[in-house]
Amino acid sequence: MKETAIILTSGKFNSRNAKTAFGLIRTSEQYDILAVIDQNTAGQDAGEIVDGKAVDIPIHASIKDFINAHSSKLKNAPEESGRGIYAIIGIATSGGVIPEELRSELLEALSCGMHIVNGLHHYLSDDSEIVQTAQDNQAKLLDIRKPKRARDHSFWTGNILKVRAPRIAMFGTDCALGKRTSSLWLRDACRLHGIRTEMIYTGQTGKLQGGRYGFILDSTLNDFVSGELESAIVLCDQEENPDLILLEGQSSLRNPSGPCGSEYLCSALAKGVILQYAPQQKYYLTDYDREFWPMPPIEEELELIRLYGAETLAVTLNSSNLTENELRTEQKNLEDRLGIPVVCPKEDGMERLVPVVQEFLNLQKATN
Repeated sequence: MKETAIILTSGKFNSRNAKTAFGLIRTSEQYDILAVIDQNTAGQDAGEIVDGKAVDIPIHASIKDFINAHSSKLKNAPEESGRGIYAIIGIATSGGVIPEELRSELLEALSCGMHIVNGLHHYLSDDSEIVQTAQDNQAKLLDIRKPKRARDHSFWTGNILKVRAPRIAMFGTDCALGKRTSSLWLRDACRLHGIRTEMIYTGQTGKLQGGRYGFILDSTLNDFVSGELESAIVLCDQEENPDLILLEGQSSLRNPSGPCGSEYLCSALAKGVILQYAPQQKYYLTDYDREFWPMPPIEEELELIRLYGAETLAVTLNSSNLTENELRTEQKNLEDRLGIPVVCPKEDGMERLVPVVQEFLNLQKATN
């Protein structure tokens, strides 16, 4: 049974900072989302902002507004209407720090008896006032990004060589482009066509969505990243016996503020890559002096992936800041330039990539 939850976004719901919120609005096997709390988009349906269609998840300007609406719906006292609900921090912040405005919302939620789910690097369990308020209201604090003890981590063993299922890494030319969402959509499309497909999550949103196999990469000690990735893949292969394992990518191979991805190719031996790309983005997402970090041509990214020993099977487009006509023109131009399929996941779905995946699987079977 799912837990009931609200999502806190502190006025940033309609931004790239809210990718955790967007992911939970789209799907979660763990939480039933009741509402979003966001003062800048209040009064709308969350689904309208995420995907342009209503999903019956209202946006309230404050926790108080949600409590009043929820108590009216349940026909109980307002002071009892929040108790036991999970308040999930749905935004990413610079450096993972909890801003004062968000901290005030967390204290209010705790005072209503809500549990807090925190995926930021700033741990609630280190804040004495928040800890005391939680204790006073019998509320739980879940710091899901808090790393395990070193002795509880898995070190790379080479057992990846025993994994039967081929791996495809879902990479991006930068962070916050939709890699996880495209992974889920491709997983579901493959399953519909009889390809038993599992996904390894590598971020907090994937965990909150109810992912069974994975770990939170950016809160894992660097020495153990390859081992945790290998361990998740091995366990998934043993328990599910899938035809295909998708690996959720993080950041990008060359984002200067946090490059990531070589582990997927060198340690997890992913031989296929699907690359998410935002044509309108000219600079890497960094917190400082962005103009000094221009993004190279996409052809260079494909060549880098090839040098790591993997093949880019297709490109998926993030359509941010593009008109429909601009998107289709970019799609055609890229297909002509790169000679591989280019798809628009949000607009067209991932069905077109299923034959590409099947061809990849056939080739892997023939060569192993």
